[in-house]
Amino acid sequence: MKVRGMKVAVVGGAVGGASVALLLARAGAEVTLFERVPKFRAVGAGIGLQPNGMAVLRGLGLGDALAEQGCVLDAPRVTDPTGRTLLQPTFPDGGQVVMLRRSELQEILRDAIDREPGIAIRMGFEVQGARPDGAILLDQHWYRYDLVVGADGVHSRIRESLDVGAKVRRTGISYLRGLAERELAGNEEVWTGAGIFGSFPVRGGTYWFCSMGTPELRAAVEARDAKALRRIWGETLPRVAPLLEEVDSFDRVLVNEVIRVDCERFVSGRVALLGDAAHAMAPNLGQGANSALVDAAVLLDELRRADRIEEALERYDARRRPAVRWVQDAAEGSGKLSERTGAAFRWMRDRLLMPLAALGASSRIARTLQEPPAELERIAASVGRLPGG
Repeated sequence: MKVRGMKVAVVGGAVGGASVALLLARAGAEVTLFERVPKFRAVGAGIGLQPNGMAVLRGLGLGDALAEQGCVLDAPRVTDPTGRTLLQPTFPDGGQVVMLRRSELQEILRDAIDREPGIAIRMGFEVQGARPDGAILLDQHWYRYDLVVGADGVHSRIRESLDVGAKVRRTGISYLRGLAERELAGNEEVWTGAGIFGSFPVRGGTYWFCSMGTPELRAAVEARDAKALRRIWGETLPRVAPLLEEVDSFDRVLVNEVIRVDCERFVSGRVALLGDAAHAMAPNLGQGANSALVDAAVLLDELRRADRIEEALERYDARRRPAVRWVQDAAEGSGKLSERTGAAFRWMRDRLLMPLAALGASSRIARTLQEPPAELERIAASVGRLPGG
């Protein structure tokens, strides 16, 4: 099917929405990108681009900019508080993780969108819903498109307006995230008696995150008591104390609740859901944004293969839903395992379960990527090189 000339509405301008807008526009579609906020902004602190997400972005020609802004990690580790390695997964074919600030990634994507003549940007427009016939509701009026892509996040208005069998589940787990303007990263995720604490390098600083695995920590967060937060983690894991010195108030910290979204279908008629709108997941495998990038590439691939839009979306659903459901389950399982803070369970986990997990880590990591990175880069690069779809 020819993508050239197709009229597409993309709702949501974060990583998934921006990338699918770029891919479809470069394939010749006339894309209108709707974003409810009046100006682009990054929600979050840091982000790790894994080989699948990086492949899509490289195919879009953004690899050099990302390499300039990011920090390459060869093999991040999971450790215990003593520094003993519990797990050090590696990606197939020597793949690496690129860490950068979310604001830097959003700026790179925004600059690419600004340079793309096939994308019309509508900032400050909140789309209230969509119909299976490709119509979107905006300011009490319906507007028809050939294709609608709902990339409007975990609280998606597009998803809520469709019959896709969606289940939205609050997990009761939250994470704190922050950026320190000091280079103090341990390049590790530490599993402790107070929950997890991770720190990774970004340009000119450190991205850190932690969970709240004890009542004392949860009380400190509830009270927005930065001093108590620093004290508890300083006692639990002394080597991260210097990293938290900059946290003088909770205004410097993001608190993110983990919400899981499961849909029986990612599509309805001429509407496709993408990223968190379709499959929000726990962050423990770092695949949230990366899976959205895979969604974008696969959606383009199926649109170019099929004879009709509805057929393409059905194939997109069949290809993406089982793959990403496995990642959601694996991320949730990893999160639950890491959050067990009792001493007896941690001893058994760290000395018995983690060595067993390491034995099959390579095959699980490959499955986490969902699609071969080389194929994802080929899909994205094909529209970067060609004049149209």
